[in-house]
Amino acid sequence: MFGAVARPAAVPGCPHCVEPGAGACLLSGPVAAIEAASLARYAAKALTTWGGVPEFRYFLPRLLECAAADAFSYPDPEIVLGKLAVAGWQGWPAAEREAITGFLYAWWRETLGRHPSRPSAGTVLCALAAAGLDLAPCLDLWAGLEDDAAIEHLRDFVTDGLSGRRLTNAFWDRGAPAYAQVLAWLTEGPAARAVEAAFTREAREHVLGLLADVHTEIRHALPPRP
Repeated sequence: MFGAVARPAAVPGCPHCVEPGAGACLLSGPVAAIEAASLARYAAKALTTWGGVPEFRYFLPRLLECAAADAFSYPDPEIVLGKLAVAGWQGWPAAEREAITGFLYAWWRETLGRHPSRPSAGTVLCALAAAGLDLAPCLDLWAGLEDDAAIEHLRDFVTDGLSGRRLTNAFWDRGAPAYAQVLAWLTEGPAARAVEAAFTREAREHVLGLLADVHTEIRHALPPRP
């Protein structure tokens, strides 16, 4: 879908932040062939001190691919996906919006389906929130707890990513609706009900142990009963 986006002649940057000609290596071949190490510096500076929306749209397929593969040592996936919101992607043509949405939801499904994963499910969920994606389908899919990987991801998330009634990943925007959405899912009943439903259909001891761990952490985060 983004193959029709014209290759920029150059990637202009702030002269104090980007040396002249720094973008040449990004334009020397097909966008799909750009090495992650070469793209990482652009990914960190895109839309702030290096390039605008036209250049970002051109590099976007490779940026998303690298973020999903955790191919950058820096910037983190949450930063890369946050650039989408800065670029105003939800105002782009419908076909481009659909392509981005499809990729992001597919990334989430793939993440839930394997454990361990890099990036972790908690990182991916935060990154999708940073992009401005509707997280309801992600949480609904997770609530199915359809396989061991999804349960293990939830155990990791409530153990490492939740402290009381606070999400611990520093990239969460605590004033954003997505933050409240995820916190409510975890601490106001939906996640606990999903775990309880999984208990009723599970007989394997090691999985029951995982579910028990999750249930304990969630119960600690639930508001006190009146």
